[in-house]
Amino acid sequence: MTKKWTNWARNQSSNPHNIFEPKTEAEISDIVCLGVARRLKIRPIGSGHSFSSIGLTEGFLVSMESMNRIISIDRDRLRVTVGAGITISDLNIELHKIGFALPNLGDIDTQSLAGAIATGTHGTGIKYNSISSAIVGIRIVTGDGSVMDISESKNSDLLGPAKVSLGALGIITSVTLQCVPAFNLKILEFTAKLPEIISRFKFEELSADFVEFFWFPHTELAEIKICNKTASTNTRTRKFSTFVTNEVTRNFGFSLLNQFWLQFPNSVDPMVNSVIKENVRPERIDASHNIFCSKRRVKFLEMEYSVPRECLFEAFEAVQRVIEELSFPVTFPVEVRSLSADDIPLSMASERETGFIAVHLYNRVDPKGFFKRIEHIMDQFNGRPHWGKLHSLESAQLAKLYPRWSEFTEARKALDPDGHFTNSYLERVLGY
Repeated sequence: MTKKWTNWARNQSSNPHNIFEPKTEAEISDIVCLGVARRLKIRPIGSGHSFSSIGLTEGFLVSMESMNRIISIDRDRLRVTVGAGITISDLNIELHKIGFALPNLGDIDTQSLAGAIATGTHGTGIKYNSISSAIVGIRIVTGDGSVMDISESKNSDLLGPAKVSLGALGIITSVTLQCVPAFNLKILEFTAKLPEIISRFKFEELSADFVEFFWFPHTELAEIKICNKTASTNTRTRKFSTFVTNEVTRNFGFSLLNQFWLQFPNSVDPMVNSVIKENVRPERIDASHNIFCSKRRVKFLEMEYSVPRECLFEAFEAVQRVIEELSFPVTFPVEVRSLSADDIPLSMASERETGFIAVHLYNRVDPKGFFKRIEHIMDQFNGRPHWGKLHSLESAQLAKLYPRWSEFTEARKALDPDGHFTNSYLERVLGY
């Protein structure tokens, strides 16, 4: 079948030669061999939640949506092998059924697992790592159509590069994850003056399990989320109250706010303050995946950079100054998180304890000028961009930011030396 493909945010689209939705690994091998024979590039695609052009192609687009089942469960070692196309949401549900959980998750759960790990999707927690760090095994269809097992015991030198691969090494068909016993989280969310929130973040970062905060531009207010593991059982929440908070206020109300701003940009500040007050929730306890992840229905554009943790607040203050100088209001909050260092070559936290700053704009607003100024700030702090979010960096710049860059390039030479899985985005960020 042939049709136009568009991502979730509607800022990226392409007209691939064919869109395939294979149901088996053998079908994927055949598709790769066919693409190579026809000299067409091949790109895997998940749920389309990346803001960058990482998934675009005019060749073969391979949707992993049907590769979504649980393949095997190792209860003794708390490991599960799943189809790479399973969504994070469905994965969380299946893991919870068997008493498993992932150690850490990001803010949303609509991505496919393959897409999330390929772009280095992460949550927060200075004692924890990204989703990719839970990977202990991968099966991948390489540039010649063959299938390779990569794990701690097979082709182990390729495991690190494959954990955050940008889809440049081949098409991942299944992933084996090291899980932990299912756990509950107690979450405390509150809004206060920004200096108080920053002070609390610095304290809780070292003492709590997971902490992040959101500054609301053009106000003195910020909201902090503090999460700790607990043996306590879930608190009872009224479904209607939860619906009002999540859907009416946080999504529908926020959508109206942004549409109103497009018509009346000078009237937005009082409305923002009103929405903030409505959004604060009392302390609650729930399964970890229900606390980590929330619904994001308002479409937006996002840029996120990681900086060395010791530079986080200097970079944040610079971002604040840029936002206050803009000729238009930023209606989305600025998100601040942190994460422990890891050893994954293309991870945003590779070899350094990391702070993250994410900026967002409504998807009907041109982000170029604003995002360019943010990138200028991040360049001063050796900032690394999120692979699935908007940025303009090129391979020569990126290679200097990742101490294990050569490990990835060597893996790519081994698995796809002729660049069958490349596109214009990968040519820019990887060099070919």
